Amino acid sequence: MIFFAAHAMLPSRRRFLISSLAVTGMPLLARAQQVGLGATGALPTSVAQALETARIPQQSCAFVLQPLDSPSPQIAFNGAALMNPASVLKLVTTYAALRILGPAYVWKTPVYATGPIRAGVLQGDLAFVGSGDPHLMADNLWSIAVRLRDLGIRRIRGDVLIDRQAFDLPPHNPGAFDGDATAPYNVGPDPFLVNFGVLRLGFVPDAQAQQVRVTVEPPVAGFDLREAPKLTASACGNWKDKLRADWKQPFAPRFAGGFAAACGPQTWNIAPEVSDNAYVQRLLAALFAQVGIDWKGRVRTANLPAGATELTVWDSPALAVLVRDINKYSNNVMAQQVFLTLALQAGAQRATWGLAQQAVEQWLSTHNLSMPGLVLDNGCGLSRIARISAADLNALLRSAWNSPVMPEFISSLPLAGEDGTLRRHFRDPDTAGRIHAKTGSLDGVLSLAGYAQTRAGQRYTFAALVNDPRAGGAWPALEAFVNGFMQTA
Repeated sequence: MIFFAAHAMLPSRRRFLISSLAVTGMPLLARAQQVGLGATGALPTSVAQALETARIPQQSCAFVLQPLDSPSPQIAFNGAALMNPASVLKLVTTYAALRILGPAYVWKTPVYATGPIRAGVLQGDLAFVGSGDPHLMADNLWSIAVRLRDLGIRRIRGDVLIDRQAFDLPPHNPGAFDGDATAPYNVGPDPFLVNFGVLRLGFVPDAQAQQVRVTVEPPVAGFDLREAPKLTASACGNWKDKLRADWKQPFAPRFAGGFAAACGPQTWNIAPEVSDNAYVQRLLAALFAQVGIDWKGRVRTANLPAGATELTVWDSPALAVLVRDINKYSNNVMAQQVFLTLALQAGAQRATWGLAQQAVEQWLSTHNLSMPGLVLDNGCGLSRIARISAADLNALLRSAWNSPVMPEFISSLPLAGEDGTLRRHFRDPDTAGRIHAKTGSLDGVLSLAGYAQTRAGQRYTFAALVNDPRAGGAWPALEAFVNGFMQTA
């Protein structure tokens, strides 16, 4: 039996990790007025030229650069402007979480029986109490099922109850943000989030059999491939479009197109448009069958009944481990789960977006990091209204450098030219392996913030934010900004 870990579910940067979307909710005039505030100094010539080539006004950008051993920035251009940071906002959520919760924090998911176990039969319901675990995976549920079998359960007579009281959120519409309801980056938070709510389909060309083999992970009961793609001899190209996929029945997809042998094995991560309970139902049915537990009930949301007996508890990996997936691969729903947990840690009976922001703001204010104008929204940056300034990002980075969680925080950031969302950037010998930084990308937004160390040993914090309809063309300007101080210091 094969399951996939979190990083295996994280495909291309702009899809699962951050998102491709249209930032159309803020009038351009208002945006220009915002980013025009607080500009000081001048941009390096190479940066200004790159922006001009991309036809991006300097007033649509903010750049801050500061040596770690200096009390003042070396560059502070539009540093106070409130701008949309995209996924760079995850720096605030993950740093606050490491400080508030601690690197060793784990989420606990207890499992209960609502009736006695007699002769191998659970005479009642099985109940899970969701705690907001950001990384409850299919293989974890399989392990829980094995534990239940080892406790003597061979049959569950009742249903599976999911207690979701931990979060109090409005209904989530996965297509509301950019219309792509099946995109994994649009999956919403859930106190009992399992496997990120995603299916991983594999496409393997078999030249000898002249067919394309389609696999699915995790195992889900009743999965029925209605039509497999035809093997073709064409160039690979945009292979997903060529499949002509039909997801109307998410667990019975059709692929009316073809798949080129030249593509080799490929994977496609899909968030099926079904209820959380429907996804868990099929997953548990498959897992229980694998371990030898008979169950014919259904999954339903319900509060844990009084008098239920605890059978086992599943512990998540430590937060210090999970922040690596969040930041290196820019996992949106994991960041949201962590963000909401901060509201629970602050004493909320049920977490809301507003209470989570209050928890973070209170912690920031008590640690000399007050950020007027900060808008965390959902804590992950997949937002049109999130706001922070480059100066505040820089201050947060400097605080983290001098904090007890510095090693855990910095090691969670993508390493230039090596991994995560920076694997294909800054691969020059002067920069590769010397930059730990978080990326952010939306339509109309491009951002980068983190740490850099030159060959001479000089360390810097930096933040760069671009809010403009042509922001997608700003990478040369960001590279010029970083290369400028990396090559001269």
